[in-house]
Amino acid sequence: MKAYIVGDWGPEHNSISSVHRTYKGAFKEWNRIRKMLLNKARHYLKDEKTSWGKEMYGRMAKSLSCRNPKKIDNYPHETPYIQEYKVKE
Repeated sequence: MKAYIVGDWGPEHNSISSVHRTYKGAFKEWNRIRKMLLNKARHYLKDEKTSWGKEMYGRMAKSLSCRNPKKIDNYPHETPYIQEYKVKE
């Protein structure tokens, strides 16, 4: 049996959001987290006044636009993930 852990990690945290029995359910939650982080980056990108801020939030928005959990890389900022574990029955 497999279990899928969904969460996001960053430089100073690792937050687990949920545990799922199916990859489909895990992917749905992963995508919700990804979209939330993407919207937050876009919001800050709109409001940012400094050039370094616009560059950073622009990179974050580009990284979080990736729809593949295995390829997404938003380091060193929050990055959503799915981890697969084998569970004994």
